[in-house]
Amino acid sequence: MVPKTILMAYRGSEEDRRVLSWLCQFVKHARAQLTIAYILPVPFTHEVDDEAPPGSAEAEEMLLEAEHLTQREGVTISADLVQARDAGSGLVSEADAIGADLLVLTDRRHTHLMENPLGHGTVAYLMRHAACPVWICYPPEK
Repeated sequence: MVPKTILMAYRGSEEDRRVLSWLCQFVKHARAQLTIAYILPVPFTHEVDDEAPPGSAEAEEMLLEAEHLTQREGVTISADLVQARDAGSGLVSEADAIGADLLVLTDRRHTHLMENPLGHGTVAYLMRHAACPVWICYPPEK
C-alpha cells in the first residue's frame, strides 16, 4: 500500500532537512499529501492552547523553512504548529486528525539499536500508540 497522507515531524535539524528533501521526491512519486508538523511542547505554566507559548516564534520560523525547502522541490505542503504537553502525544493526535497513513520523523541513536529496538521517549511512545506506520530516520553512523 502506498501512503496517500504523510505526516512529518520537523524540528529544523540538518537531518530533518535531508529527510524532507528525500520525502519530497517520495511524495511526488506517490502523489501523496504531505503535512509538516512542528510539535511545540507547552510547559505546565501555560495553557496548551495559549496563543503565544514560549518557543512559538521559533516554531513558526522552522515551519516557514520547511515550506521554502519543499517549494524548491516542487511540493506543496500543509504546515501545522501543534501545541502539546509532549511530542509523542502531539504527533499521535495530529496523525489522527489528518488521517495520516504514514508518520515520518528523525531521531538520534542514544544506544546501540539492539539494546532497545523501540528507542526511547518519543520514539517508543509513537511505536506503541500511533495508528499508522512510523518511519524513523536515523543519521548515518560515522
